Parts: sequence; C-alpha cells; structure tokens
Amino acid sequence: MTEQTVFPGLSAFWERQLAAPPEPPDLPFAPTTERAADARVELPGDSVEPQVSALAGLFALLRRWTGGRDLLAEAPATPTGSGRWLPVRVRLPEDPTWTELRDLVRTALRDTREHDAELPETVPDYRPVVSISPDPALPGYRGAVRLLIDDTDERPGATVSHHPHATSIGAALTVLLARAQESPQARLSDLSLLDPAIERRVVVDWNATDTDYPRERSVPDLFAQWARQTPDAPALRDGDQVLAYREVDRRANHLAGRLRRLGIGAETLVGICLADTTAWVIAALATLKAGAAYLPLDPGYPPERLALMCRDATPGAILHTAALTDRLPDDDTPRIVVDRLPADDGPADPPAVTIHPDQLAYVMYTSGSTGRPKGTGVSHRNIVRLVRDTTFVDVRPGDVMGQAATMSFDAATLEVWGALLNGACLVDLDINDVIVPDRLRARLRDTGVTMMFLATSVARQVATEAPDALAALRYLTFGGEQADRTAVERLRAACPDTTLVNGYGPTEATTYTTTYDCARLTAADPIVPIGGPVANTRVYVLDRLLQPVPPGVLGELFIGGDGVARGYLGRPDATAERFVPDPFGPRTGGRLYRTGDVVRQRPDGLIEFVGRSDHQVKIRGYRVEPGEVTEALRGGGLLRDAIVRADRDAAGDARLVAYVVPEDGVRVEAVRERAREQLPDHLVPAVFVVLPRLPLNRNGKVDVAALPAPDAARALDIAAAPDAAAAGYDDAAPQTPTERAVAEIWQDVLGVPVRRRDDDFFDLGGRSLKATRVRSRLAAAIGAEVPLRLIFDHPTVAGLAAAADEISGTPVEPTGAATPVALDGPPPADLAGLLDQLEQGIAR
Repeated sequence: MTEQTVFPGLSAFWERQLAAPPEPPDLPFAPTTERAADARVELPGDSVEPQVSALAGLFALLRRWTGGRDLLAEAPATPTGSGRWLPVRVRLPEDPTWTELRDLVRTALRDTREHDAELPETVPDYRPVVSISPDPALPGYRGAVRLLIDDTDERPGATVSHHPHATSIGAALTVLLARAQESPQARLSDLSLLDPAIERRVVVDWNATDTDYPRERSVPDLFAQWARQTPDAPALRDGDQVLAYREVDRRANHLAGRLRRLGIGAETLVGICLADTTAWVIAALATLKAGAAYLPLDPGYPPERLALMCRDATPGAILHTAALTDRLPDDDTPRIVVDRLPADDGPADPPAVTIHPDQLAYVMYTSGSTGRPKGTGVSHRNIVRLVRDTTFVDVRPGDVMGQAATMSFDAATLEVWGALLNGACLVDLDINDVIVPDRLRARLRDTGVTMMFLATSVARQVATEAPDALAALRYLTFGGEQADRTAVERLRAACPDTTLVNGYGPTEATTYTTTYDCARLTAADPIVPIGGPVANTRVYVLDRLLQPVPPGVLGELFIGGDGVARGYLGRPDATAERFVPDPFGPRTGGRLYRTGDVVRQRPDGLIEFVGRSDHQVKIRGYRVEPGEVTEALRGGGLLRDAIVRADRDAAGDARLVAYVVPEDGVRVEAVRERAREQLPDHLVPAVFVVLPRLPLNRNGKVDVAALPAPDAARALDIAAAPDAAAAGYDDAAPQTPTERAVAEIWQDVLGVPVRRRDDDFFDLGGRSLKATRVRSRLAAAIGAEVPLRLIFDHPTVAGLAAAADEISGTPVEPTGAATPVALDGPPPADLAGLLDQLEQGIAR
C-alpha cells in the first residue's frame, strides 16, 4: 500500500481513517493448496451486538497471533448488510481488556457508518484483513477472511469462510469468545485460545517423555562403569589403531592428573585443539575427569577466530599438538603439547573429584547477531540426557558408531558420548570416505559401522548417487537442516533394514530435541516432519505472549527438559533473553529455550519446521547470523561499508552474499582474503558484490530490496566492459574441450555463469559439497577416479582441466547437465562442517 495522507474529496474523518492504511497481517498458517473452508462459531449467549462481538473476537485473535495493533476490516454501510463496503479501522492499545476492545470496535463501526455519505466513490486503495457482513450475497468483498453474521436464530453465530484454515480460526475464536464472556475484564494476554482437553494434549500428553535414565551421574562416571565392566572391549578405532576401554581410561587418567597439577578443576575451561580423533576424545575425557569443561578449538578455524574464542572463554589451559602451536594465540595460557608427553605421565587412578550433574561439561561457540560469537555452556546432565536411555536410537555394546563430524559441531556430542557411554566403539571416518559414496560403502563394510550421523546435505548427496552405500547400518540419523522427502524415499527404498531418523535441535538444547522415524512418512506428508520430543525433553509451540497455540497454527518453538543448556558463557543478558522461566514443566525452577524457529504442530503432535523469525540461517548445518559477518567485514579495515545477506543460489543452496563498498584502491580479492583470516569457512560469504555505495531508504537504513541480485551483478560487471574483446574476455574464455567441459560442469553445479578460464571455483561461490558434485561429474566425464583434493589444488577452470587431462590422458567433451533430484521442502544448505579442514588447507 502506498502511503497517502491527502486524497481529493476526503473529509477529516476519512483522512484519519485512510492515512497510510495498514497491510493485512500474515495469518499464522503454513502455505497450503487446500480449498477454502467454512467454520461455524457460536457467539456469546448475551451477544446483542453480534457484529461487534465477532469482529472484536477476530481482532483479538490477530493481536495474539500476529502482534498487529493497527487493524483494518470492511463492513457494509448498514448493520443489516445493505449498501457498499466501508473501511473500518481500529487502533488497539498494547493489551486491552475484552470490554475495552468491544467498545473500540463498536465505536469504529458506528463512526464509519455515520460518515458513509462523506466517502466518495473513488478512494485510496486499502486491503482489509476481514470482511464482516450479515449478507452472504453482498458482492465485492476483499478481506483475507470473511465473517458472515447470522443473528436470525435464538443463539446468534458467525461463519468463518473464504479461508483454507477457517476450521482452525473458528475453533480458536469459539474458545476465545467463551473465555471473554466468562471474564469480560480480562486482558487479551490472559485469554486462552485452547479448550482444556486440547491444552492438556499439547502441554502434557505430547510431552510425556520421561525415562528412568541416570540423570544424577556424570560423563566420566558412566564411562568408568564400562571400563570396569568391559575393559577389553574396543572403545576407539582410528585406522589400524584400536584402543580398548581400559587403555582409553588409563590414558585419560594420566592426562587428568597432569591437568589437576596445573590447578585445573570445576568450572575451568580447557581448550582442545587437536586434529586426531583418538587424541581428542582422550583429551576431552581427561578434562571431564579433572572436573573441568572442554572447549573445542577447531584446527581448521583461522588463528584470528581461535584467538577471539580464547579471549572470550579464557581457558585455564590448552591441549594441542606441536604442529598446531602457531595457530593458537601467543599468550600466557598454560599449554600441554600432548604429542610430547611421556607415555605414563601422571597417576594411573582418576582424580578424586566430585562432579555434579549440573556442572559445566563443554562450551561450544555459535554465531552471534552482534558480531560476537556466543559460547553455549552444556552440562553433564545435558549430555547424559541425549545419549542414555533415549528413544530415537538404541545404542548397544557391540555397536560401532561412525565419527564424521568436526568436534566444533555439536553432532560430535552424539557420536562420541553416544558410543562411549553405552559400551560401543567409536570409529573415525576419513572425510574423503564420507563424501564419496563408493568409498563410504567400503569404509562402512570394513569397519563394521552400525550407526552414524550425517549432515542432511551429505545424506542427500549419498541418496542421489548411491543410497545403498548405507544399507548395512542399523541406524542413520541426519540433521542440521530441513530434510527433503525425495532423498528420504530413496534411502528408504535402498536401505530397508536401516532406521532413518530425521533430527532437529539447537546447540542450546544439546544436539537433538525432536526426532522423526522416517518409516512413518506417507504420501500425505507434504514435508518431512522434525517429529516429536526425544526422551526427557519437552517442546511447546507458543505465541508472542508465551501461550500455547492450537495445532495447525504457526508459533515459535520453545524447548524444555534436561537437555536445555546452562546459558551463554559470560553473557547474562543474552542468557536471560533466550532462556526463560518454564511455566509448564513438572519441576520448579525449570527453563525454556526460545529457539526463534517458526513451526506448526500437527493434529497428531508431530512438528513441522517452517522457517525463522529472524535473519538467522543455516549454512552447511551451522547456525549463522549475517550480522556477525557484517560486523567482521566492517571491522576489517578495508571497507567503507558492508552488509551481508543470506539467499539461495540457482542450485537452491543457502549462501551468504556480501555487498561491500571498498576503500579506494582495495580489491575485492583482498576483502575476501581478509574475511578468510577472520572467520571460519562457513561464515565467509560465498559471493562478494562490489558497490559504489549501499542503497539507503528515506530513514537512512540500507534498502535491502534495492540490493542487486548477486548473479545479475556479476553479469552486469562483465557486460560493463566497453569492449569485451579488448578487455580480454574472448582470449580468457575456456579454450580446450576439457576447459569447456569443466566450465559447463561448474555452471550446472554452481548455477552461475562461468565465462573465463581463470575463474576460481571458490570465488564463484563453490564450497566443499559442491566440490564433491563437481568431482563426481568430472570423474564420469573422463572415465577415471578424480581425487577431491584435485579441485582444491587446482581451483581455476584451466588448472582443473589440465589436471584432469593429465589423469585421463585425453581431452574430454562437455557432458551436458545432470538431472537434479527434486526437492520437496526447503533446499538443504551445504555440508555441515565435515570439510572445513580441506577448505582451510589442513588435511586430517
């Protein structure tokens, strides 16, 4: 609606009513292809003004569901339903009582009709959210919802129509009106929208998840139990090296004793910067045995990022190998170089410390909207709740858990402790095996892996290329982003004996909050649900006033139970904002984590993910706040201004796009390189768009809608050359058949133009998982195995083509576009952290 404050022929009343009319608020329902329906609503028995009651009730719903306070309806010029449609505008206070709201609506209807004659036939355009009338035949209504009033019976009623979710609207309206009649002086925030039976179902019955798990025990205590019961059972396997539970326990005890001699104890953080899985697990276990908490310091992160994390977390010691010394900050933090320790350094017995289950176990950093990453503190009880006596996976002694996630990704919590606190064996999986389906099949067969976690995007790629590679697994869990049903159906068909589990959960709720057994997926499911709460976990779909919403209505997902983390390290304000008191839980003092995720709960209790309530996105499974990246770029010293936005490329993958205004003489390559020095790879924008200035709106803020599409901006940049041939574009175009084949593959995979032989795969937005797609396509084109490393070592069109020719011995012709797998839900983002080490040039 275009703002307009003056319109010829309008009286002062209509000037006020039609000045900058509000847009209809978005109703809280997921998009649907269902046809519009009708729903009957019984109005209160004493309703002598049925139009007032019905319209006030609907406005109350909109206030509760959408937060809207400036609401516009339309009604006929007479109470009997004759005459033309007139706009009825009501501006609500923050939280009126029901009586106050009825008075406002009554006055608005009366005043509108009294000024009918002053309104000319031609008026400013407006869009009402609801059309209310007693006459169903009155033509020309424009409301998103229609309310038909029937006051001919002894008990007046209203019919909600012209909306596919009329049944849900009508049910909520019926409950609200009944509660309002009981308590007319109650404020809108106090009126429940659920009848008692449904409220009990969504609050209590669907959250009856308690199990008799060892909630009072710590991680070292549970591990030590297995070391005593099955001392010779394999605990860790990395290549040909196998360590039994007894040996892992012994080595961890030695290292824990050394940490205690440094003064490390309860609530102290110990940074762990190790690339080797076996060494990392022993270091983490030793840290916990000492009573301290571990801080994963990913060796694939830039040194600046590691230094920022260390400044924020102030660890009491850092464990690392000699080769990684230069990646860590040069400060006074005590260091233990683990590959230079004597074999039996420290006592053989565990330290004599008492560990409370609520004691800090680890801190994991996620992206922060203010430019500062947030460290989430997770307790022992949080971990034990995830992996012991749970309902989504059954880990037994003798099982073999594949370990593929980086330790800075919270899926590693499930992998490591899911195995070691259940007497199973943890097997390290090389990243090159994980992303190449044929090698993954062989690796799983050789190691006997029975269960593993994959990022959703990796699972999708395996489902596309070789879904039977996972057929030997008992369990496959995947998560990090929305799953698509086509990939799930391929996996189900190829792996009939494998339980496929779609998982959802933020770091603040310890890896998994809800899960869904994909065997339940039917043709009637439009998307793959994220399921219901796992054991000892509660979930609530709430409105803006933290009241439960009816099934089918969109709301924010809140998480309760024993998986809710302690909060953000050193950030009490952020903790108080996101971790709020739990008014529903069985125990006093409980807290809920507000996720910011918008979901709907189905009538069967299962939850479907819809989107975010803020700008946060998932890039390769990691949560990313574009604001953090914006602040990092602005603070890099090379730019006058910048803003980072999230979008999807032509292939449907999530990415970050940086719009930058460089200082004079600064090239975009320097800006990109500076970003790589500051940020983990998943935070580095895939595309940089150079602008002379950022577009601003009249309020002086960046006009996001005026930012050019990144791919269009690149095309315009090339076309802007006064003479393409003179500028060297003809000479720079791919020359050989293999170069043209590589360019065609890149263009298909990346969804952007590839015009030059010196175009760089990563500068065009390429990332690790896209590199695996290129590898598969190129291997098929040349008829020979292509190592993934080849793309990282030769990232230009010409370089990769030359390397491919060397492998095959003959040039290849373009292969044509591959047939993509259709997506049913939101397209998945890229790989969840498994390949960061390759992208940072560090091979494990």
